[in-house]
Amino acid sequence: MRCINRSLLIILCLLSVSFLCSCRSNDIPYAFERNSSSATLSISSASTLYLESDTFAKNLCIDDGNYIPLNIETSYAAGLFDIEDHSVLYGKNMYEEMTPASITKLLTALVALKYCDPNQVLTFTDACVINENGAQKINLGVGDTLTMDQALNILLLYSANDVAMMIANNFDGGYVEFIRVMNEEARNLGATHTNFVNPHGLTEDSHASCVYDLYLILNELSKNEKFVKIVSQNGYTTSYTKADGTINTLELKSTNLYINESRETPEGYKIIGGKTGTTEAAGKCLIIYYKDAEEKPYIACILKSEDYDTLYADMDTLISSSK
Repeated sequence: MRCINRSLLIILCLLSVSFLCSCRSNDIPYAFERNSSSATLSISSASTLYLESDTFAKNLCIDDGNYIPLNIETSYAAGLFDIEDHSVLYGKNMYEEMTPASITKLLTALVALKYCDPNQVLTFTDACVINENGAQKINLGVGDTLTMDQALNILLLYSANDVAMMIANNFDGGYVEFIRVMNEEARNLGATHTNFVNPHGLTEDSHASCVYDLYLILNELSKNEKFVKIVSQNGYTTSYTKADGTINTLELKSTNLYINESRETPEGYKIIGGKTGTTEAAGKCLIIYYKDAEEKPYIACILKSEDYDTLYADMDTLISSSK
């Protein structure tokens, strides 16, 4: 009897496996490979996981490879995304992992907007100091304070690296926890080629993303009214308290040339906002959220242009081809 029961159990197990395998067919509407970073946040040591979801691709732009013909030869990677029709209109090296420079700060902002109190008072500490030559900063000193709301405005408009460090180091759980949550949020969005090891985007080993992943991050942020309000400003003026109790006033201009009106927007379109990025390794980078005359939304991203003229000329081409 015991042998019979064991045989029946084996048969039932085999039938169950067969049933499950038959369910994992090509009918799954969206399947992607996910990089799960180790404790050292290294892409090279990442293990591969799979997530299959019937609903994951809903409301996301699907890449069918049927791109509109464009001449974007001088920028290394680019993508154009029709948010309303959920389609990729153009792609070039969209999935290649690259350093995204300060576009990284979009994910920093996403975490801060999702988990932090805008009225939280942040304190600048030694751990927040940025020593890299040429890095964009507002030159905060140890003991200076900002609210989270002020920090987000400065982060997104002026791209201050010291403020990015201030946000991460004042996070509940500290800097390491902030970076962990950044990568967790990226994975939750399906950003399978993203691994961030800092909150600012200054060049560092294993810090990488790609055009498509950056679209996913900005697409999520575009649903946040606070974010849209911040990035649509052409400038920001605020005052903060220094360590000695004195008040310092900042008058900052957006780094986005479309937003600060240094660059004319292609006719018939409105730039809502986005994020710039520049390092020697990344070149000139830009991702924008914009709308056409009928209020139809798009996202366009360019990574690794050789100079600003090239970057904005190629972005003009992307925007103008949205019709």
